Amino acid sequence: MSMRPEIQERLDALDEMLAQWLAHTRHPAQFWPQFEQLAAEILDQCADTERSEMCARIKAMLKGHALELPPWHERGDSPPPEQ
Repeated sequence: MSMRPEIQERLDALDEMLAQWLAHTRHPAQFWPQFEQLAAEILDQCADTERSEMCARIKAMLKGHALELPPWHERGDSPPPEQ
C-alpha cells in the first residue's frame, strides 16, 4: 500500500532532522523523547492501513542512521535509572 503524500512528507522531514539532532544532542536520553513524540504525531495521522508501513519506514530510517529504538522506549515507559 502506498502512503498518503502528507504522511510521506512528514516522514521525509523527520528523516532530514535526524542527522542534525544526533550531531547536537549531548546524550541519547535527550534525543529519544523528542523523536518518539514527533513519530507518534505522524502515526496518529495514519489510517489503520498505513500504520504497519509507517512503523517499518521509521525502523528503516533509524537503521539508516545506525539507531534502534531502545527496548524500554515505548509509549508510557520510562527510561532506566541512570547509574
